[in-house]
Amino acid sequence: MSLTLEIITPDEKVLSTEADQVVLPTESGETGILPGHVPLVTKVKVGELKVLKGGHTEYIAVDRGFAKVMGDTVSVLTEAAIDVKEIDLAEVESAQNRAEQALKQAEADGIDPDELERLEKNIQFLIAQKLSKGRRR
Repeated sequence: MSLTLEIITPDEKVLSTEADQVVLPTESGETGILPGHVPLVTKVKVGELKVLKGGHTEYIAVDRGFAKVMGDTVSVLTEAAIDVKEIDLAEVESAQNRAEQALKQAEADGIDPDELERLEKNIQFLIAQKLSKGRRR
């Protein structure tokens, strides 16, 4: 018996796969999902989503969102997600530097609080990508 995992962003279905177990990064800590799990809806926080299958673990860096577990299906709706194998650390570090400079400039200019929050969330997701990739070398 296995789980069906779907990760969906506003732009695309990032992943649709079978898994033995899924570990979600939630606001209350890591939440492990096995086949037969009770129905669940939870907030997903920025971090690593783990997909365990066939004795191997895959890692997906995810942004904030929500997860729904119904039957043996885990659906994750998130702003962004990327397979750790596809992360280019140099590109992420460059993007993080640009985002941090934009945040500093925005704070100095007294920009709209919603824009500041968007920049901060972007930086958090970039940091999550770096941390995930750094542990999986």
